[in-house]
Amino acid sequence: MSLRQLLPLAIVCLVLCYAPSASSSTVRLRALSWNIHFGQGTDGVTNYDRTATWIARMSPDVVALCEIPPDKVSTLVNLLNQKTGRAWNSHFVPKAPGIAEGNLILSTYSFTAIGSRFLSHNRSIAQATISVGGRNINFFATHLDHTSSSLRLTQATELVDWTAGFAAPRIVAGDMNAGNDTVEVLRLLSAYRDSWVDSLNVGAAFAYPDNPVWLNTRTRRWRIDYVLYSADTTTFTAQRGEIPDIRDLSNTNVVNTLGTLDDKGVRPSDHNLVVTDFDVLNVAAPEPTPTTAPVLLTRGNTDRAIAIHSSLYVAEPFAVRSPFNLSSDLRTRIMLFATNLELFAGESLIVSATDSRGITYDLPVEHVVKVPRFDWLSSVIVRLPEDPSLNGDLTITISFRGNLGNQVKVGIK
Repeated sequence: MSLRQLLPLAIVCLVLCYAPSASSSTVRLRALSWNIHFGQGTDGVTNYDRTATWIARMSPDVVALCEIPPDKVSTLVNLLNQKTGRAWNSHFVPKAPGIAEGNLILSTYSFTAIGSRFLSHNRSIAQATISVGGRNINFFATHLDHTSSSLRLTQATELVDWTAGFAAPRIVAGDMNAGNDTVEVLRLLSAYRDSWVDSLNVGAAFAYPDNPVWLNTRTRRWRIDYVLYSADTTTFTAQRGEIPDIRDLSNTNVVNTLGTLDDKGVRPSDHNLVVTDFDVLNVAAPEPTPTTAPVLLTRGNTDRAIAIHSSLYVAEPFAVRSPFNLSSDLRTRIMLFATNLELFAGESLIVSATDSRGITYDLPVEHVVKVPRFDWLSSVIVRLPEDPSLNGDLTITISFRGNLGNQVKVGIK
């Protein structure tokens, strides 16, 4: 079906799209892991505002940080409160008693419990329990030894044994200082799934051209930073993984080099951050019925989405803000068209978009309705991100009942 044929239908859909939306049967939980290197970038400059800017840009719900001094926790929390408009909770655990650095858990969810464990050889684990979709999620932040594989193996064994005492779902995030084929990480993988590998296996792992997607996409010189999880995957699943490009390519004053292509621009830390999106089945929701993956319609034999501005009825490229829309926030809404969407009461879908830098955004779904006279076709109105730096193509996907749909592109100007 051509874009011209769909435009009149879109006008009808707009009239219908003001019906109240149903609550979601799944909740998206975005977890971020980052060794922030004491706020020091690869330009040798310590700048926690820069650190907070990148955390805010990734829109996480729960965060594991290491290499942060305790006296900088309040600074970082206050910056995040300002930049996100959300209230952040924090739980800091020193690397060892008397050491002025450690692991920090940040969360927009309130903590229902917190804990900690000191490991052998001056390392630790921070633990916090949050409730997501009516489920208790146990989240852990850690940083294993950087000097010795044998010390890390001891710590990994202690970590597995201690965290086993907490109910699943469990997420363990942090800098493990080891590749995924080492004995210490294999020990962790005996009890936990690797969310990057799971995302890779379903084609939902994203990075950037100077750091291509594969099994060991770099977080430093190698992939040593992880988001691991243990859960019943019918109710808690890793949907997407990201290692975004956090370089400022306009600033080449790199003094802390790694000898990799990442040295082209200054980064806010000598580690890349890692983000995983999890889908959490709401406890109150009925078990979903099996379905095929949703399909976003494209123009002809291309990967360009059939997409129109929801009030101007013009095609791509779209600006992220528009003075002509039906909302006071000036954010642009676009209408997509999809098949294989049979929503029941209490269900919704998740729409995500990734830009050329590897940054992924959740696109809020505002309305989903059937196109009149075409029961096989649904219109989906989403809100574009509030990121003025966006330019070029967004790669958009729909996730529905745990099924990830096809990837389509939409141009942003």
